[in-house]
Amino acid sequence: MIELGFGLVILLACVLALKPIITRTERPNFRYIPVATLLFGAMIWLVMAIGVGGKMGIGYGVMSIVYFIACFGAYMYVHTRAS
Repeated sequence: MIELGFGLVILLACVLALKPIITRTERPNFRYIPVATLLFGAMIWLVMAIGVGGKMGIGYGVMSIVYFIACFGAYMYVHTRAS
């Protein structure tokens, strides 16, 4: 259970760091660093969900879905701010 709490803390940190990173970054490709971090986290949660199974696997799967949704939202935010 502690992993899920730690995952939520990382998720919130990535989402909250998104706006300052976008406003301070001069290079356009660096704006996608939080998006890549969220995507990497989603893949880790997905692998853990497949490997563990059971109740914890369901929790990990839900965290993977949450990370994928946050990744898509962060991508849309960066894309609309960039254009």
